Amino acid sequence: MAPLLQIGLLVLFAIVIFAIIGLEFYCGVLHRTCYSLENLEEIVKEGEYPTPCNKDGQEMLPPGAYYCNDNISMCQDKWEGPNFGITSFDNIGLAMLTVFQCITMEGWTAILYWTNDALGSAYNWIYFVPLIVLGSFFMLNLVLGVLSGEFAKERERVENRQAFLKLRRQQQLERELNGYVEWICKAEEVILAEERTSEEEKMRIMEARRRAAAKRKKLKALGKSRSTDTEEEDETEDVDDAYLKSKVRNQGACRRFWRAEKSFRYWIRHTVKQQWFYWCVIILVFLNTACVAAEHYNQPPFLSDFNYFAELGFLGVFIFEMLIKVYALGPRIYFESSFNRFDCAVISGSIFEVVWSHFKPDSSFGLSVLRALRLLRIFKVTKYWSSLRNLVISLLSSMRSIISLLFLLFLFILIFALLGMQLFGGAFNQKDETPLNNFDSFPIALLTVFQILTGEDWNEVMYQGIQSQSQNGGHGMIYSLYFIILVLFGNYTLLNVFLAIAVDNLANAQELTAAEEEQQEEDREKQQQELQKELGLLGADGDKDKRDEPDDGDDDEPTGPKPMLPYSSMFIFSPTNFIRRGAHWVVNLRYFDLFIMLVITLSSIALAAEDPVVEHSDWNEYLNFLDYAFTGVFTVEMVLKVVDLGVVFHPGSYCRDLWNILDAIVVICALIAFIFTQGSSPDGGAVLSNELTNKLNTIKSLRVLRVLRPLKTIKRVPKLKAVFDCVVNSLKNVFNILIVYILFHFIFAVIAVQLFNGRFQKCTDVSRMTKPVCQGFYFVFEDELSPPSVEQRKWDTQDFHYDNVFMAMLTLFAVQTGEGWPQVLQNSMAATDEDRGPLPHHRIEMSLFYVVYFIVFPFFFVNIFVALIIITFQEQGEAELQDGEMDKNQKSCIDFAIGARPLERYMPKDRDSVKYKIWRMVASTPFEYFIMMLIVLNTLLLMMKYHRQTTAYQDMLHYMNTGFTALFFVECILKIISFGVK
Repeated sequence: MAPLLQIGLLVLFAIVIFAIIGLEFYCGVLHRTCYSLENLEEIVKEGEYPTPCNKDGQEMLPPGAYYCNDNISMCQDKWEGPNFGITSFDNIGLAMLTVFQCITMEGWTAILYWTNDALGSAYNWIYFVPLIVLGSFFMLNLVLGVLSGEFAKERERVENRQAFLKLRRQQQLERELNGYVEWICKAEEVILAEERTSEEEKMRIMEARRRAAAKRKKLKALGKSRSTDTEEEDETEDVDDAYLKSKVRNQGACRRFWRAEKSFRYWIRHTVKQQWFYWCVIILVFLNTACVAAEHYNQPPFLSDFNYFAELGFLGVFIFEMLIKVYALGPRIYFESSFNRFDCAVISGSIFEVVWSHFKPDSSFGLSVLRALRLLRIFKVTKYWSSLRNLVISLLSSMRSIISLLFLLFLFILIFALLGMQLFGGAFNQKDETPLNNFDSFPIALLTVFQILTGEDWNEVMYQGIQSQSQNGGHGMIYSLYFIILVLFGNYTLLNVFLAIAVDNLANAQELTAAEEEQQEEDREKQQQELQKELGLLGADGDKDKRDEPDDGDDDEPTGPKPMLPYSSMFIFSPTNFIRRGAHWVVNLRYFDLFIMLVITLSSIALAAEDPVVEHSDWNEYLNFLDYAFTGVFTVEMVLKVVDLGVVFHPGSYCRDLWNILDAIVVICALIAFIFTQGSSPDGGAVLSNELTNKLNTIKSLRVLRVLRPLKTIKRVPKLKAVFDCVVNSLKNVFNILIVYILFHFIFAVIAVQLFNGRFQKCTDVSRMTKPVCQGFYFVFEDELSPPSVEQRKWDTQDFHYDNVFMAMLTLFAVQTGEGWPQVLQNSMAATDEDRGPLPHHRIEMSLFYVVYFIVFPFFFVNIFVALIIITFQEQGEAELQDGEMDKNQKSCIDFAIGARPLERYMPKDRDSVKYKIWRMVASTPFEYFIMMLIVLNTLLLMMKYHRQTTAYQDMLHYMNTGFTALFFVECILKIISFGVK
């Protein structure tokens, strides 16, 4: 809790600093907008909303500022401001709220554009870019680092405690088991010693003892946890043996029948465990899912009939599969598997829906969509794919932590929803309409709080809440604390725990994979050692010495000039050829790479300086000549390197380096573009040449790839190389996560098509519900003062819909990004029936689909990709220490000791001088506390500024600020006198 509190104070300090700066720069600038010359109380809007304007005049207008049209409007300073005047820098409270909104990255671009319209865009970015980089990208992510560290510590403590308790319990069980087994053995020895014991009973007792010993050995080696997919056969052998033997023994007349039944059951059990049977079921699952995914809006009747009968056929096949597995394995063993229980639940739901739809065709529970979840069976293939299996195992093992976190998240949402109903219940009802996000009912309040937790449009809900409490003369700004606390503790604290869980689980998965790879490596080494023993120790030792000899030479890095490759370049230039030796000398000059990097930088600047609007301007012609020079330099560089290294046929040649291939492609494309550009002629052939030139513009644009060439210097900067290696290694490891991600995404898309297929239709006139009546024209009233406009009714589909699987995947991807997903949610809840218009909040229960989707994807799966980057950085940091004998903490201590320097304190030599007395005063603790107090008071003074303050108040602040400035100037003079200028 203490580290989290410290991070909170740091974020608050940053918000205060940026709020004070914004208060100085933007105080009152967002109250100016354009008013009509005919009616000075009417605002002239630029689009749907008013736009801030600049009053400096047409001649002095800053670049990027908005100027009112002098013919119809004028810029006046009497507008309340955007978002009911809440988004502004008029006082320190509003400034801090606006800065907090910016660092949450919700609506900050609108604030940037508004300030650009008011003051111009020349220097405005200097404020907003550091605000986003420092506030959003850095400081708020510190919360994630703290939560991840605390979660790892807590998990380690709990695991240590559980391991200790498990060890004690295991020791206790072993003592009890050993005592019980010892007592049984003594009893059996007594029985064996008796004369009345028959030989058959003795053999039975010995066999039982042998089985018990084997079972104890197996449990001790493997543990009691069994995989229900791989151990079913082991568990059923003894059970079925005893069961069938008792059947055969008790049913003497039916002995032949039970033997045949036993053999048949064994044959079925053997069949269902075959690989071909497993893959047949997987193929049937894919085909069933493909039939379900083929459903789309306005599909032909034959496809509907085919899907209906195929659905019944697949259902029958899966029922048959379930029954034969239950018969072969037995009910108890069958239902021990999680996949089998899931299959049974899905099949039972499908049967219920088929029966229900037969008697009531117009109603359906939508249980058929769960058949898409059968694709989860594909995870059975993970027993042949170790890395993916370890990832799935880690994800499943984290379910307990995720469920606990979900329960805590639900309680958090419940509390804030109830509190929001008490604060804002019925307050969002406006004269025109009620916003869809409100607190008027419990379900809608839950959804509103959940939307705020996702971070999407939370500021819009806050504006409505503040405005609703300010209409009756109340202080609505105090209610912003509700939304700030909700965002801080919900979005930036609770939801970041999902990422902490993802980091922990991904680390466990990679540890399991690394352990398996180490075990495989050990097995290979053992096999190699056995092979060496068979071949003879002498020969093996000789080979080993030969292998070790070049390794000793490779440990020393070359410090001199790079030697020439001992191969013939292009079969023409030998290592002794004077042309190749000259090219090698030029390429390996000390400042050759620096010169090339300088040319690359100048070329990139020239490309950025081109005018894309006026293509044939004088400025572009001048830059074109510079481009010729730059391309010539790059061509000479390529030719020199090809002469020095060769083309491709020997190790170390030019085209065996990917960076060199990129250079060659860029240079050759630029040369081709120049040739065709110069090939145009003013006669009839010019048309053809111009057409070719236009077609090669895309090739010519590849010249911009030269900006990638500075990446060649990555290997010379260790820190930059670590970042680049992390990105590359993350892309290598992202494949397993991407498979699971795409599979779940496809499953949710199939479910969405089943739920919302053809239900996202609408009429521009909301009073019309069907396409036949959506005809003609209707009136649109913008406000009470303006006359209505006449528009034509149109029947259309929402921008994002679920009419087919591909569009459903695109819609869900847009929802996953969090941008605009509340509108998709409202459209889903308003969906009625196929080919009918929407009704607001018609089916609120459809919101559960989006809640589950957000928990699975944005809250968890997307965080796994972030966790992969974190784990990769950690692994690279640990990999640097693997060859040494120190851990990370020891290395840090040694680095600190090496870089540590003794503390030095300046003190004047003459203790009787004035300089010494001044130094003693400024170096004292009371003086430091006094200066700190002055800084705090000056900060509070800067926070006291507000818009439309009185002249007397402004003069008072000015004089007080001048006094503080004088005090700080005196401090500076005293320190210069006491410490000196240096």
